[in-house]
Amino acid sequence: MRRLATIGMVLALAVFAVAMTTFGKVFEATYKLDKDSGLAKARCMTCHLSAKGGKFNPYGKALHEAMGAAHTKKLTAEILKKVENLDSDGDGKKNIDEIKADKFPGVKGS
Repeated sequence: MRRLATIGMVLALAVFAVAMTTFGKVFEATYKLDKDSGLAKARCMTCHLSAKGGKFNPYGKALHEAMGAAHTKKLTAEILKKVENLDSDGDGKKNIDEIKADKFPGVKGS
């Protein structure tokens, strides 16, 4: 039983890692991020409150809602484009402007 639980946990972590890599690659490709940029280095924290994922920051919530509206669990360039003109973190700057400035669209004052 313990072995089965361990195998299940390893598989779940592998699926999670593949999903996160896919999300990051779509974001990086869409915005043509330099690998040394702050957003590229931040990885999960572009959309999440923690480097380990989990709860979304305001930008991640906007993406999650846009994915839900599109009835998909796959992040695409089109989904990213749908939230570009929002100000997810309420700091007076559009998400796209913050991304272009290598700032976090989900963190006020970043």
